Amino acid sequence: MKIEVIILIAVPIISVLSLIFVPKSKAFQAQFVFLFVGLPTWILGLTAVQLGLIEYPFRELSTVNRTSFIFEYLVLPIMSIHFNVRFPERSSKVVTIMYYLGIALGFTVIEYFVEKYTLILKYTGWQLYWTFISICFIFWLSRKSTQWFFKGI
Repeated sequence: MKIEVIILIAVPIISVLSLIFVPKSKAFQAQFVFLFVGLPTWILGLTAVQLGLIEYPFRELSTVNRTSFIFEYLVLPIMSIHFNVRFPERSSKVVTIMYYLGIALGFTVIEYFVEKYTLILKYTGWQLYWTFISICFIFWLSRKSTQWFFKGI
């Protein structure tokens, strides 16, 4: 079996199974984050593909969508759930910034290896630092919207 097939099967399974680690008390927050993050990732993902910055030569639902359905609509929203439900609320600015940067860096490193060693992703004008910036932006946007939405609850 090709490595791409293994990745495209394993990643969604692992992502969905990771939801068992979301505390039940944060289930409503997790639902909000999942639904909210789908919109900006959809816009950013489609824009990058339409501008010819990224290609997904080996992807799921290839006749329907030119982006990576698994990453845009499942993996990043689920990782945003984990980012938000475990956010260090009462920590210093340094810890908060390190939290953002550390998780975004982890994603960026994984994407580097996926782009370099598989056919799942191909940069045709995209730069790795844009991945880092866009993930930081998505996490920041999801965090701020979650804080706003749950402010009175």
